[in-house]
Amino acid sequence: MRVYTTGVFDILHRGHLNILTQAAALGELTVGIMSDQGVESTKGTRPILSIDEREAQIRSLPFVTEVIRYTDVDQRQNYTAIKPDIVVQGDDWLFSEDRTSAIGYLREHGIRLVLLPRTQGISTTEIRKRVARSGRRDERFLRECLRMIPATRLKRYEAFDEPKVLKLMQKISSEGVFFNPISIVKEMVVIDGANRFEALCRLGARDVPCVVYDYSDIDLLGNVHFINDGVRTRLSEFAREEGERIEFPRRTPKDILDAAEQGSLIPNGETFHRVPQSVVRLPIPLESLVAAQPFDLGAHIDQLIHEGQIRFYQSSVYICDEWQ
Repeated sequence: MRVYTTGVFDILHRGHLNILTQAAALGELTVGIMSDQGVESTKGTRPILSIDEREAQIRSLPFVTEVIRYTDVDQRQNYTAIKPDIVVQGDDWLFSEDRTSAIGYLREHGIRLVLLPRTQGISTTEIRKRVARSGRRDERFLRECLRMIPATRLKRYEAFDEPKVLKLMQKISSEGVFFNPISIVKEMVVIDGANRFEALCRLGARDVPCVVYDYSDIDLLGNVHFINDGVRTRLSEFAREEGERIEFPRRTPKDILDAAEQGSLIPNGETFHRVPQSVVRLPIPLESLVAAQPFDLGAHIDQLIHEGQIRFYQSSVYICDEWQ
């Protein structure tokens, strides 16, 4: 069986390899690589790697039989020359361009079209972002966006989960330390940390360590949960997508702010705010949060930065715990 697939293949990654290996499993694989000019005309920017570099990468793969170059998105001329039995593409291929002519050609000539699911969480665009972020430290973000906020100023939009609140209270009390600042927006609405906030309030905290965001910088997603062996996991960059999938409806920032103003709380866990930067494992003594004198969070952050205690991750998650 002759198999044909196409792509840019700039910065070869596991998403490319997933497509290529599955295509090669179907027969002798020919890979079409879009030229530098073709990429620029369709995407608006030139690829990072030249056509020669990209072709060398693909040719080095032992399961690739042949490589060709092309510029025009219309593949009918290549289909005629290669005479494939199967054409393999990612499932976004149908929507990235007008494929009416290509699909018509495949049907007319009895060529099977196989669409493979796109590998989530990886793309050349994402890798470019990682490279751009790799030298960033963002002390300014920590100093400007980490604040102590009086508990009475904070508003809820999300109900808390009583068992989780009780477990958190026990943990914070026994350790005498609160970790993981609560995420809020400038409107003083808690967007992540409803259970932690409730636990702190019950423990008598006067002030709450918060990371303050502008809503325009946040992605508000319809949240997804996975139930695996009776354990419910909330989808996040730290969670695995395993088990039964439960997807909740999307809501808008206006829905969230209105719920906070009206006190009509949304069930716990039904929304997911994806923030551009996160701060985790920042230890603050519980006694400092319940004291009449506000904790000097700014000085604490300056000290952690000075002592090299903060790890600046490319994923924009900053780890703030001591390393002893």
